Amino acid sequence: MKKMLSLGLSFSMAVMLGACGAKATPTTTSVSSEGGTKQTQRETVNFWYLWGGEEAKIIEEIISKYNSSQDKYEVVGTSTPDQQVIITAISGGQGPDITDDFGGSVPKYANENIAQNLDEYIKKDNVDMTAFVDAALEQQKYEGSIYSLPISVNVFALYYNKDLLDKAGITKTPQTLEELMQMSEDTTLLDGESLTQLGAPFVPTNYWPNIFTYAYGSDFGQPSNWTPDNEGFKKSLEFMESQVKKFGKDALGNFITSGNSNLNTPQDPFLNGTQVFRIDGPWLYNMAKDAGVNFEMMPIPGAENVGGEGWSTVDTSMLYIPTTSAHKDGAWDFMKYMCMGEGNKLFCKLKGDLPPTKALLEDQEIVSLSPAQSVFSGIVAKNNLGALPQSLHTVEYSKAIKDAVETVLLGDSTEQALTKMKEAVSAIK
Repeated sequence: MKKMLSLGLSFSMAVMLGACGAKATPTTTSVSSEGGTKQTQRETVNFWYLWGGEEAKIIEEIISKYNSSQDKYEVVGTSTPDQQVIITAISGGQGPDITDDFGGSVPKYANENIAQNLDEYIKKDNVDMTAFVDAALEQQKYEGSIYSLPISVNVFALYYNKDLLDKAGITKTPQTLEELMQMSEDTTLLDGESLTQLGAPFVPTNYWPNIFTYAYGSDFGQPSNWTPDNEGFKKSLEFMESQVKKFGKDALGNFITSGNSNLNTPQDPFLNGTQVFRIDGPWLYNMAKDAGVNFEMMPIPGAENVGGEGWSTVDTSMLYIPTTSAHKDGAWDFMKYMCMGEGNKLFCKLKGDLPPTKALLEDQEIVSLSPAQSVFSGIVAKNNLGALPQSLHTVEYSKAIKDAVETVLLGDSTEQALTKMKEAVSAIK
């Protein structure tokens, strides 16, 4: 599961800043080795991280491994599951030497001088950045420079309920996006004015529109040339429009609204056996198993004219060094360990996350962790991944996409939705 963030300041700033924000001085540490125990003076590196609970224990285990692997730096970890606490501390010059966040935050942190530009560190150490998955690395960039390194990758697969497909007499899986849409329509059931079964992966609402767009071979452009009315997104909206016309905006809308409000609960439509196809991440796998759903997973197929499979959006968890860090060299050394070295392999093994480097995606210790891991690692390796352009206005652009989908769901035509969307995008540019 992704890191959970609290909505408010979860503990006193005074306590946090007093405990962790002071500029660290070198500490004397006992280091065990085969030759015995020796005293060495290390530079302390403060690492504040968003993970909490059991995940925090995993992070502390990795920190301990790193500290034992060398004798120059001593990383001190502090679970701080609140972005605002961290950003406030950094802005006041009292923050950590290294911390974590999500790839979508890079433009904001770079523009506001919160995250350190890493280009010189990368050049100095001659780091091979091609080791990273292309789309994962792109999320760490702003205006051509790199400001963070990915520690894990999130992508999406197509889950399908085998029992519901068997009941509908469908004996094969969809090989193209068009086949997926037709099977979705064929397995949607209407009882009077109520939808009793949804075939399409419209729940959750926020994954399928972008992924369908990429599977059609389109994208949403670049910050200097956004393309909200691209052909792939237009066709995706037309598919939803066709379902609204066939099953009714109220019946379809009520089912989707209920499904979104009950995600990952016993009332979740995929978990209670009333949704045939579902686009979701690795976290759904164990939930569906525990719910007793007879399901399988597969990469999302491309459209007939595009081909391929494994089409997905991509998001990353990342590490960055604040510009106010007092120990940037130590933070950079630890960052490399966590994002590229043995620390990243340990992180992915213990947490079950997808690694951001191409080599680890083929590592059998990682791939064999679970059937889900194998499928999702394969999707990342195929590299048919897309993401919204990294921009200071990505959040507003994403909202315009969601609003267009909602407009069609409420009964407007695709053309009406795209007209409104283009106006909204024009206003934020």
